[in-house]
Amino acid sequence: MRLFRNAIFICLFIFSWLAPLYPETVLSDSDSVQSIINSSTFTRVQKPLTVHTDKKTLEYFIEHVKELTKHGRDFNRKELILEVKGNGKYGIQMPSKHITGEFELAERDPHKVIYMGHGNATVFFSFSGTIVLEISYTTHKDEKGYFEEVKTAVHLKFDNAFLGFLAKMASPVIIPKLDKLISKFSTKTRKVIETVYANKRGKNK
Repeated sequence: MRLFRNAIFICLFIFSWLAPLYPETVLSDSDSVQSIINSSTFTRVQKPLTVHTDKKTLEYFIEHVKELTKHGRDFNRKELILEVKGNGKYGIQMPSKHITGEFELAERDPHKVIYMGHGNATVFFSFSGTIVLEISYTTHKDEKGYFEEVKTAVHLKFDNAFLGFLAKMASPVIIPKLDKLISKFSTKTRKVIETVYANKRGKNK
C-alpha cells in the first residue's frame, strides 16, 4: 500500500507541470459555475453549521467579504489571509499550506450565494484549479431565539485532467486535508458574524 501511494505521488509530481488538458471555452458565469459543479474533481458537502445571528447580519457578511477583513483579525494573520483586490475580487492566502488564489461572487439567489475562484496549492504536490463555493442558509428558532443554519458545498476542479484523475486515487489522503481547510475558513467566518451580531444586540438593549 505504501509503495502504491508513493507511486501516485511521484506521478502527480511529474505531471503537475503539464498544461491544462481541459478544452478552453467561453462560458457565462452561470454556465461556468454549473460546468465546475458537474465535472468537479472533488465535491465536499459540509455538516450544517449553526450561526447565532439574524438573517440580515449573515447575508451582509457573506455578500461583503471585505467586511470580514475589517472585523476579523484572524483573517489578517499568517495562517489565513483575506484581502480586497478590487472590482469585486478577493484574494486568499494560506502561506503554511502554500495556497494562493482569487475569488468573486458569481451568483446570488434568495437564501443562497455562490462564489467562484481560481488558485494554486501544494498538498503533497502542486496543482491549480477552480473552486465553486455554494452557501445556503435557512432561518430557525429555538428556546433561545432565532438562528441561521448554514450549509456549505465546495466543488474543486483541477485544471489538469490527468492530475485530477490521479488525485482521486489519492483521495483518502487529500480529502481530509481539504475538509480541514474548509472547516477552518467556516469557523473563522462564524466567529466574526456572531461577535458582530452580539455587539449589535448589546447596543440595542
